[in-house]
Amino acid sequence: MAIAWDDSFAIGDDEIDADHRAMMALIGRLQTITSGLGDGEAIVSAISQLRDLCFGHFLREEALQHRIGFPDIEAHRLGHQMLLKRLDAVLSHFAVGCDQIRAGILRTLGDSLATWMVFHITRGDIEMRPYVEATSRRRRGASSRRRSVTDHHPLIGA
Repeated sequence: MAIAWDDSFAIGDDEIDADHRAMMALIGRLQTITSGLGDGEAIVSAISQLRDLCFGHFLREEALQHRIGFPDIEAHRLGHQMLLKRLDAVLSHFAVGCDQIRAGILRTLGDSLATWMVFHITRGDIEMRPYVEATSRRRRGASSRRRSVTDHHPLIGA
């Protein structure tokens, strides 16, 4: 399964959407690297980069979920933890494994990460979109009300 960003994946938060695009690009790179024999160092580097990006992204995403009042935070967080543990296990197995273990990892890694990523966004993260949109509307409304009050206040505005 080749992975590529699609605008339908956007949840409406620029930072989270940028993270998702970067994660997909790294997974795509892993798919390319692992489709052949693969350079071991390049593979470990790409997996490590993905793991680090995921770690930071998950912290940002979970903080966003708290801010927007997303109701399913705990289940979502568990999914994040499972992926991080899986990436850690892959790195560990790849580092100490024999060629057969490495070959097995290479056969399935890119596609399974691509499947996880698309599933996680389309079945989990996308559920945040209405909460992000509602929070944005409330902020715009509050900003508009503040501007309206200050614009017409005799001591502040015209």
